[in-house]
Amino acid sequence: MKINKVTLENIRSYVHQEIIFPEGSLLLWGNIGSGKSTILLAIDFAFFGLQRGNLTGASLLRNGATTGTVEMSFEVDGKEYIIKRTLKRGKSSVTQDAGYIINAGIKKEKTAVELKQAILDILNYPKDLLTKNKSLIYRYTVYTPQEEIKNILLGSKEERLDTLRKVFGVDKYKRVRDNAKTVTMRLKELKKLFEGATIDLTDKIMEKEFKEKEKIELEKKLFILQPEVEQLQTLVTKKKEELEDFEKKKEELSRINKQIELCHLDLKHKIEQKDQDIAKLALLKEEIAELEKEQLDLPEGILENIKSIELQIQEKEKHVREVLNQVSELRARKNHSLMIKQKIESLNNCPTCLQEVSLGHKNTIVNKCVTENQEHDEKINLHETKQRDIDQEVTLLREKLEGLRKKEGHVHVIKLKMQQLQRKKSDFAELLKKSQGVKGQIGEINARVMEIQTNKEQLQIREEVYPELKRKLDEIREQYNNKNLEKNRIEATLQPIVSLLLNLSQEISKKQEMRAKQERVNNTLFWITSYFMPLMGTMEQNILLKVHSEFNTLFEKWFSILIDNHTLRMTLDEDYTPRIWQNGYDIEYEFLSGGEKTAGALAYRLALNQVINNLNTGLKTRDLLILDEPTDGFSHEQLDRLRILMDEINIPQIVIVSHEPQIESFVDSIIKLEKTNHQTIVI
Repeated sequence: MKINKVTLENIRSYVHQEIIFPEGSLLLWGNIGSGKSTILLAIDFAFFGLQRGNLTGASLLRNGATTGTVEMSFEVDGKEYIIKRTLKRGKSSVTQDAGYIINAGIKKEKTAVELKQAILDILNYPKDLLTKNKSLIYRYTVYTPQEEIKNILLGSKEERLDTLRKVFGVDKYKRVRDNAKTVTMRLKELKKLFEGATIDLTDKIMEKEFKEKEKIELEKKLFILQPEVEQLQTLVTKKKEELEDFEKKKEELSRINKQIELCHLDLKHKIEQKDQDIAKLALLKEEIAELEKEQLDLPEGILENIKSIELQIQEKEKHVREVLNQVSELRARKNHSLMIKQKIESLNNCPTCLQEVSLGHKNTIVNKCVTENQEHDEKINLHETKQRDIDQEVTLLREKLEGLRKKEGHVHVIKLKMQQLQRKKSDFAELLKKSQGVKGQIGEINARVMEIQTNKEQLQIREEVYPELKRKLDEIREQYNNKNLEKNRIEATLQPIVSLLLNLSQEISKKQEMRAKQERVNNTLFWITSYFMPLMGTMEQNILLKVHSEFNTLFEKWFSILIDNHTLRMTLDEDYTPRIWQNGYDIEYEFLSGGEKTAGALAYRLALNQVINNLNTGLKTRDLLILDEPTDGFSHEQLDRLRILMDEINIPQIVIVSHEPQIESFVDSIIKLEKTNHQTIVI
C-alpha cells in the first residue's frame, strides 16, 4: 500500500491543507506542537474512523468549527482509492457523519461503519476488527506511537502477553481456555445436579417392583368379579324393562280415560257452539234485510269537484299575494319620491359642489316627484280594487267548497253502510259454513269415542302383579350394588397404583436418562480438563515459541544496529520482556540512558512489525511504515545508525515524524510544517 495524498479541512490546527506523500522515505519536520502528529491521526481516522478511548471526534475537530473532513488518496495492488470521512459537531459531542469511497472512478456514499468494512476488505484485515475500537494489526505494523511501545515494555507480564496474543492472533487459544473453564464449571454443576437427581434411583426401582406385584393381585380379583357383576347387571336390566312395560300400560290406560273425558267435554262444547251459531245466523239474516231496504246509491264527481275548487282557491290566493307585493313596492317608491321632494324643497346649496341651487331646478324636481306620486296612487287604487275582487271570488269558492264537503260526509256514511252490509253477508256465509263444520266435528268426536272405548277394552292389566315385579327388581339390584361396590373398591385401589406405576416408570426413565447424561458429562469433563485445555495451551505455547525465536532474532539485530556497544546486549526472555546484558551482567531497563531506551523501544517496534507481517502474509499494509518521534534521546551517532536501519528494513514508503534536523540528510523527501496563530501550513 502507498499513501498518495491527504487533504485536511478543519482538523485541529489545519484549516485547509493538502499534503502530497512521495515514495521512499519522508520526513514530516517541524517544531514541537507544529501539527506533525495530527497528520498521522488524520490517516488513522481516514482508515478506521473514530475509536472510542483512542481517537475521539473532539480531539480532531478544530475548535470553533462545526464540520471537518479528512480525504485520503492511496494505492493498493496498483489500484487507486480515495476515502473521505466527515466530522460534525452536535450540541454535546462531535460525531462521524456519512462519507464516501471512490474506486476505479466510481463514488459510493457510505456510513462510518460501511467505510470501515470497505477498508478492512481492501487491506485484507480480519473482519472481526469491524466491531473493535482499535485495529491492533495497523497499530503494531504501520503506526505505533513510541510511548505505546514503551508502555508494553514496562507494563506487567500479563498485560504484555495479552497484548502480544491479540497482535499475533493467538489470543483465541486463551479465550478458548477461558471458555473451557466456564464450560467445566457448568459441567461440574450439572454433574452435581444429576448426582442429586439420581441418588434414589435404586429405591424407586424397588418401589415399582412392589407396586407391580400388588397390581397383579388386584387385577386377579377384578377378573373373577367382573363376570358376576355383568350377569347381575343384565338381570337388573331385564326386570327393570318388565316393570317399565307394566308402568307404561298403566300410563296408557290413564291416558285413554283422560281422552274419553276430554272427548265428552269437547262434544258438549260443540253442541253448545252449534246452538249459538243457529241464533247468530237468524240475527244476521234480519240485519241484512234491514240494510237492503235503505237507498245506498253514491253520487258521482264530488271528489273531483272538491279538488278542482281547492286548486282554484290556491291560484286566487297566489294572485292576491302578488297584488299585495306590487302594492308594497308602489308605496315604497311613493315614500322615496316624497322624501326626495322634502329634501329638495329645503335644500339651498349642492352638498357636492357647494353651489347655490336655483329655484327653477328645485321646482322641476318637485314637480317630477308630484307627478310620480299621482301615478303611484292611481296604480295602488287599481291594485287594491283588483285585490277586493279576488277576495270576493275566493269567499264564493270557499262557500261552494263547504257545501261539497258536507255532501262528501253523506257519501262517507253511505260507503260505511255498504261496507257493513257486505261484511254482514260475508259473516253470514262464513258462520253458515262453520255451523256445517261443527256438525261434522260432532260426528267425528262420537266416532273417536267409540274407537277409544275399543282400545280400552283391549288393554287389560292385573294390578296385583306390580308389587311382585318391584320386589324382585329390588332384590336383584341390591345384589348387583354389593358386587359392583366391591368391584369399584378394587378399581379405586387399583387406579392410584396404576397411576403411581406410570409416574414411577416415567421418573425412573428420566433418572436413567440423567444417569446416562451424568456419564456423558463425566466423560466430557475428563476430556476437556485432561486433553482439550492442555492441547490449547500447548498449541498457544508452540506458536508463541516459534514467534519468539523470530522476534528475538530481529530484536537483537535491530538493537545492535542502533547501539554500537559490544558490551551492551538486549534479548527477549520467554515472556517477551527485554533482558539487558552489560559486561556479562543483567541490568534493569530503568538504568539505561534515554537513547538506549528509545533504541530498545524502536527495535521492539520494528521486530514486532516484521513478525506480524510474516504471520499475516496477505496484509496490504506491509509496504508502509510510520514512525512517530522514533529518535527521542538519540545521539548524533545513533541518528546516523537510524539511516543504516532504514536501509536494512527496506520498506517502500516510510513516514518519519521528527523535529531532528539531522534526519533530513538521509531521507528522500521532506515536508516542513509551520504553525502560526493556531494554524499549520506546509512550507
